[in-house]
Amino acid sequence: MLSFRRAIQLGIVLRLGLIIYGEYHDRHSALKYTDIDYRVFSDATRLVWSPKVSTGEIVASGWLSRRLNLGLGDPYERDTYRYTPLLALLLIPNEVVHPLWGKLLFSICDIVVGHLLYKIFCQFPPLQYPQHADDKTDEAAASAKRSQFQAQVESSAVLWVSAIWLLNPMVANISTRGSAESVLGLLVVSSLALLLSGREEFAAVMYGLAVHFKIYPIVYAISVLKWLRIRDPRGGLWGTGWMSWRQIRFGIISAGTFLALGLAMHAVWGYPFLEHTYLYHIARRDHRHNFSLYFYPTYLSYPASDSTTPMPSPSGLSRLLSSPLLSFLPQMGLTELAGYLLASKIEDLPFAWFVQTVIFVNFNKVCTSQYFMWYMWFLPIVLPRLKMTKTSAFYTLAIWIAAQAIWLSLAYRLEFLGEQVYLPLWMAGAVFLVANNFVLVKLVQAYVRQ
Repeated sequence: MLSFRRAIQLGIVLRLGLIIYGEYHDRHSALKYTDIDYRVFSDATRLVWSPKVSTGEIVASGWLSRRLNLGLGDPYERDTYRYTPLLALLLIPNEVVHPLWGKLLFSICDIVVGHLLYKIFCQFPPLQYPQHADDKTDEAAASAKRSQFQAQVESSAVLWVSAIWLLNPMVANISTRGSAESVLGLLVVSSLALLLSGREEFAAVMYGLAVHFKIYPIVYAISVLKWLRIRDPRGGLWGTGWMSWRQIRFGIISAGTFLALGLAMHAVWGYPFLEHTYLYHIARRDHRHNFSLYFYPTYLSYPASDSTTPMPSPSGLSRLLSSPLLSFLPQMGLTELAGYLLASKIEDLPFAWFVQTVIFVNFNKVCTSQYFMWYMWFLPIVLPRLKMTKTSAFYTLAIWIAAQAIWLSLAYRLEFLGEQVYLPLWMAGAVFLVANNFVLVKLVQAYVRQ
């Protein structure tokens, strides 16, 4: 039987093997294994570490940087770097140790996420402890039953965490190609694990850091506040019946962490930090094909001068459908409603976060397969709690795969064959959205009915 230690070891070997293979592949193939984002991160780190002022490159423009002459460069001089400078700082060993440092760091984060998922699974097992009358009279028998149950829980945890996360080739592939999603995953799952273990102050710090790293985890705030209220059923402040010191403390610490990090980054890098890390994503208009229902209206409303592909003149309807407000309202409304309704019991918080993330990704104005990682790290602790027949599970999975396969086949025709299939691709995206939401409804039903 596979132990968790052996699963960790195999997960490490898998990722090291893929990193080594990636180096070989990049040297011998025109189609690179390394993700383009990793090159963006590395270039941004190089700009921060070696600004080379004498060649005219721009140094960090914040007031603190100018006053103390920190000698740090501006990562935003690298086109398409839309992340916190914290990521560029984490990758400084790329410059001073080895260019593969970032991939190793992301892989380590993967392994730690797996460890945390295992701990959460064992803390809140989906299996119910069998109660027997003789447990009260025979302590030895009761102790044996508890040990047997714990062994069953740990065995189940190893199976689920290994299959979905530690030994999943897709998860390992994303990190070893150089995607930084595993860093965000570590921050989010750490916040969840700390909350579930009762260390709420540390959870608040980690949550503030997660929101700083990428703004979307802020959607979890409503489910966290609801969950904290359930843990503290005493009367609220000023007789309101809904606000408690527990909620206020979490809010102050998490918001304080977020603001402190933001102020520090702004003090060093100035307005470019705000523009590229946060403001850009609010007004972002991406006309490149992706799963989102909004990609085609955005494509039609995009100025022709901004694209190498001839585009038709935008209509009023296209401009309306591509507006950020139209995509934001249903996305946030459904996400927050789901978080509030589903965080109804102590052990429900992981499922609430999972559903919120799926809704957020489904209705986001830009949706790529990389975003699926945002909810994949909840699957090992969510799926075992679902009550579905094998037939229902099979058809649910088949619908999701079929909808994705249809979209991918059309995307291949557009990107690699050069066929003008924008409208059919958009229709496939609409089918994918419907299929995703159908699957999500089935999962919610399977969870609620347990």
